[in-house]
Amino acid sequence: MKYFTLILLSSCLFLIGCEDEPKEQPVTSLDLTWTANYDGETFLTFKEYTYADGRKIQFNNLNFFVSDISLISADASAARTELVEIDYVDLAFDETQISSAEAGKTVRIQDLPLGEYAGIKIGFGVQADLNRSKPTDYGSGHPLTRNFWDGWSSYIFSIIEGAADMDNDGNIVTGGEDTETFTYHSGTDEVYNEVIINQEIILTDNTAPLNLKINVAELFRNSSDEFDTNGDGYLDIETFRGTHSANGEMTIAKTIMNNFSTAVTVE
Repeated sequence: MKYFTLILLSSCLFLIGCEDEPKEQPVTSLDLTWTANYDGETFLTFKEYTYADGRKIQFNNLNFFVSDISLISADASAARTELVEIDYVDLAFDETQISSAEAGKTVRIQDLPLGEYAGIKIGFGVQADLNRSKPTDYGSGHPLTRNFWDGWSSYIFSIIEGAADMDNDGNIVTGGEDTETFTYHSGTDEVYNEVIINQEIILTDNTAPLNLKINVAELFRNSSDEFDTNGDGYLDIETFRGTHSANGEMTIAKTIMNNFSTAVTVE
């Protein structure tokens, strides 16, 4: 009897020891690359482009925050796989930095499950919980150590600055009393914009970079009769040159942030 019990116990231990080890989920890395263009031309600061109304326009600054970027599962659960909690994208490259402008800004995300995804979600701006923090809450190098404005009690979500030939005399004046500059800053929870791009994304062992392209010209679309006084579907940049007050200019800031929905494409 003892002998039989010993054999039975040994058999049980053998069976337990032979159970399959849990299989690890295969993972990969993914590069997210941001670039900017102006109606198809590589976006460069201090380079002249043509605005919707025909006048010359140039830029000296383009940057924005992105939050809570995630891939959307292709199955019925629509679960999300987080890629980036918060990042700061600065695409202000001048004409001596063409190769950098074409390469853009890349962030690499590690340990992502292989498989098919139905799209990507991107928050343009700083999501509300993080927008309640301050730069002093973070260590050196963190994205949120910059661009906080006490006047709004908010991070500045996007900065688009430049100048245009406002008087149509063929020249762009960037200083003095007759300056033709503009400053479009966006911020506060009110203008935060969450964008979902429905597009098949397949992650494999050698997935190509996911290219996120911003058409800066599209950020100026505005169909409001109040702010599109030219009737061309774009912001009247001569009349409305900034967004630093809490009156109607906040409406412009919100429109610019909403325009990221159509200005960004994924390849």
